[in-house]
Amino acid sequence: MSRVLTPQEIDALLEGGPVAHAPIERVRVGDTVDVEIDGTTVAYGHLVVENGRLRVRVTGRVQEKQKGKR
Repeated sequence: MSRVLTPQEIDALLEGGPVAHAPIERVRVGDTVDVEIDGTTVAYGHLVVENGRLRVRVTGRVQEKQKGKR
């Protein structure tokens, strides 16, 4: 789950001072997610709560030849 911020959202975050809080998104424990690095999906997983924090538990990795083809 990811999205690019609009120019208006970026401006609003910058006007708020030196700390930019993440936009609020509705997520549920168990939702599936893609793990991306530099815009390339490298793994898949789902959201879990561990030690009071929302985390991603990786359940699979993308093979080298599949990267970028999704």
